[in-house]
Amino acid sequence: MRIHATMTTVALMALLVGGCARAGEDTPGGGAVPGPQRSGPAAPVVNDRWDSCDAALPGQAEDPFGAGQEALTLPLLGDDFQPVSAIICRSGIRQRPGGGSESTAEEARADDLTALLPTLRLSDEPATAEACTADLPAVPWLALVDRDGRWIRPGVPIDSCHKPRREFRKAYEDLVTVTVKSRVVRQLESDAAATAGCSQTYGDMTWALGQDEVVERTLGPLPETVSARRCVYDVPVGERGSGKPAGDFRDGGPLTAADWTAIRAELASAAPGNATCRTPAGRFAVIHLEPGGTLNIEGDGCRRILAEVSNGPGVYLQSSERLTSLVFG
Repeated sequence: MRIHATMTTVALMALLVGGCARAGEDTPGGGAVPGPQRSGPAAPVVNDRWDSCDAALPGQAEDPFGAGQEALTLPLLGDDFQPVSAIICRSGIRQRPGGGSESTAEEARADDLTALLPTLRLSDEPATAEACTADLPAVPWLALVDRDGRWIRPGVPIDSCHKPRREFRKAYEDLVTVTVKSRVVRQLESDAAATAGCSQTYGDMTWALGQDEVVERTLGPLPETVSARRCVYDVPVGERGSGKPAGDFRDGGPLTAADWTAIRAELASAAPGNATCRTPAGRFAVIHLEPGGTLNIEGDGCRRILAEVSNGPGVYLQSSERLTSLVFG
């Protein structure tokens, strides 16, 4: 698969949000703007034949962001080493045929280094900038390989704000790569969740928002017809009772008109719920209503309902046996 270097999970040259400060002076938060210092050998270390990202980055190949930053302090590329290709270790997101997605650890190769190599041979700019944004530049984990299969990690030249020089950023963004290896790191969204139109994980808002006493209020009339989607989540034992328990998707999908009519009737007759009940639920459901609003329903524990169907604070109700059966089956 041929892609540009910019089409990775996280655009490696994107910059994280930050403030503004003079180069080498204090940031508004009180700390000095960090400036990388090159040390060690004068030229990049030449390694034996390239093996893989996993071998070059033991334990870090799944998330090479931190290791990539080291390039700001590594020796710059000289004329002694003659690269013929580049290897990039990066993370990615892959869509599955069934609709789900998974994060991947990828090894990509670039064979046309015409624009990239001159930028790696640039020198560092002196730290003379009047003002610099106090953000953290993302730097790719990059290796250069010669005709004999030997490889080096070149330093990335920095500008007057201690960030990768714009010439390098542009050349890297335009670099055309081929993914040669890819392995799954973890599932991000299951096929079942994607088909149901539900998030893979969701916070138990009934518990999270019931930490403090709330004023009891009456739920207003619910629409007779509505587009509604049900998403059911199991709460791992370790999450129960936390500030915002994260549930894992179990099942879900669109509600039929008959389902909504029955659920609506139970909600209309529900008694006020105890917002501050302290028995955490092992499962909960979220019913998403269109044009707007959600119903958060505990399947056990306190068995409360948090109805958020207007612009005001949510209303706590008490679930019934029938409603539990309708929602959870």
